[in-house]
Amino acid sequence: MKNDFIVLTPFQYMIECTCPRPEHTFILDLHKGDIITITEERKYVDSLGWMLLVMINDTSFYMFTDEIEEFIEQKKISSLLDIEWRMIYLEYKVNESLDKLNKEEFNQFALELNELKQIQENVVLVR
Repeated sequence: MKNDFIVLTPFQYMIECTCPRPEHTFILDLHKGDIITITEERKYVDSLGWMLLVMINDTSFYMFTDEIEEFIEQKKISSLLDIEWRMIYLEYKVNESLDKLNKEEFNQFALELNELKQIQENVVLVR
């Protein structure tokens, strides 16, 4: 089973090799809308922890599970299902703010909803 995540906020990720040679380290730029696919492939590195094989923009490498969890907590990435749930919630909040005639809330929720819809449309186009 593959798990797809979408980059919500652009950031740089330093890909580190677990060997002692530093020349295997490089930086990958992640852009809003990039798809991160987490595969079933994993390995355990003594004193470092679990690593999962991920694919980003035709690049495959191992990423620490702690880093993936951190990116989710910081809202840098989100699963497709979480994006769907957030969009449902935002649609509700947009309608609620219209009922209350609250322009500030409407603008806030509508802006976030439109951003997520754009990301979702880009994901559909890529697939």
